[in-house]
Amino acid sequence: MLKLFFSTKVDYHFLYDNSGDNMNKRFFAWVGIAILSGLIMGNIFYKQYEKEQHLDNDYNSYLLQLGVYDSKEDMNKALESVENYMVVEKDNKFYVYLGISTKKDNAEKVADVFSKEDINVSIKKTVIDNVEFISNLEQFDILLDNASNSEDIKSINEVILSSYEEMVLNN
Repeated sequence: MLKLFFSTKVDYHFLYDNSGDNMNKRFFAWVGIAILSGLIMGNIFYKQYEKEQHLDNDYNSYLLQLGVYDSKEDMNKALESVENYMVVEKDNKFYVYLGISTKKDNAEKVADVFSKEDINVSIKKTVIDNVEFISNLEQFDILLDNASNSEDIKSINEVILSSYEEMVLNN
């Protein structure tokens, strides 16, 4: 009895088939299937995670577009009454923007300031992938949320435009 209690022999009967001679092939088959399933599921979840991370790096923003012009002369004529603006040349056309925001409400607020000066702008949704600029823009949006008069809104908007030119267009 004492020998049985202090025995170091461990009974691994579940690893052997009924005859006790061979390892149970079914046990290792199930272990292999479990490992393979884990690898496949891990790969699927990792790819989904990477996809979500990539999507999170792009941020929706709203551009206040004055217009799109085929020539510099037409663009300059339209800009006679505008103080602060940004021009993006793309596909031999000149896109003129008067503001940017991450919040549609703020974009509409700035657009209202321009409409009081008889400057009509359209709000265009876009994606900006510059994380540093978006971080700054979100801070400016907090200021725009609290701005109440036209001069404050215009001065914040001027800083936003120069920040965009410096951080996004010049890089």
